[in-house]
Amino acid sequence: MSDPLLRVLFLVNPRAGNGQALDTWRMAGHLVGTLPWTWSHRMSQGPGDLTRLALEATRESWDRLVVVGGDGSVHEVVNGLLQSGLPAEDLPALSLLPAGSGNDWARTWKIPGGVHRWFREVADWTVHRHDGGRITCIRDGVDHSRYFMNVAGLAYDAWLVKKIEEHPASKGHALIYLWSILRWLLTYRPQQARVQAGDRVWSGRFYTINAGICRYNGGGMRVVPHADPAAGQLALTVAGNLPLWRILLNIWRFYNGSIGQVRDVETTFTREILVENRDDQPLYIEADGEWLGECPCRITILPGAFRVWAPSK
Repeated sequence: MSDPLLRVLFLVNPRAGNGQALDTWRMAGHLVGTLPWTWSHRMSQGPGDLTRLALEATRESWDRLVVVGGDGSVHEVVNGLLQSGLPAEDLPALSLLPAGSGNDWARTWKIPGGVHRWFREVADWTVHRHDGGRITCIRDGVDHSRYFMNVAGLAYDAWLVKKIEEHPASKGHALIYLWSILRWLLTYRPQQARVQAGDRVWSGRFYTINAGICRYNGGGMRVVPHADPAAGQLALTVAGNLPLWRILLNIWRFYNGSIGQVRDVETTFTREILVENRDDQPLYIEADGEWLGECPCRITILPGAFRVWAPSK
């Protein structure tokens, strides 16, 4: 049964999913009135605007914040929530009405994608604690800081995100993303770096380095299958200088959670990761599918930084 006193704010990214989010919101607008909530909605006006809207919402008395969009939209909203500096219990609990090209964060929390199903089931959802992550890196020659809620990637992952930003037609559903991975894999050269996680250090060339709070990214891939959003630790996957043939033979392991069984791939947990570039090319970093900058970088866990509104696990 829905709480009649619940105050719910919808933050809509009309450009998410190539306009799909706007269609989703039009359907949702007819259904939200059937629930006994006090509610409102606000539209983002461009890149980064959801961060501003979320920060504004923390100064108001909303109980729930529902993003209508995809992973990039949630990423912006989480940055607004955590920029407030408020403890998790004083922030509105966050949820998602999935409508983006990437909805990997929703997979972890089993948030349904269909609008009608979402409104049928939402009354039974509960509030959960969720860790956050903080990244400091270099962007345009100056220090840059960003929060994230899902998965951060370096080396090939971040190089690919930058390529996709430069070629927007490559951004879409999971099959398009997989095609992009395979297409640009042929031209990528593993990069030289130093990675430190606690008292463990890796040096050499790396195909990819991933730090996860949640398990899924890249349209259903599980490169950090050991991640848990309430563990208070980052799940780290380090893939060394893998030959191309080994990557191609093990692509399926990126999806079934067995990537750690591949030779030269290690998985572990840590609270902080330091990455230094030892290459003659920039070593990029991305988070939640958004390109952030380049190394050196520091990734830290923020245990229980915010709350989510989602189905019971």
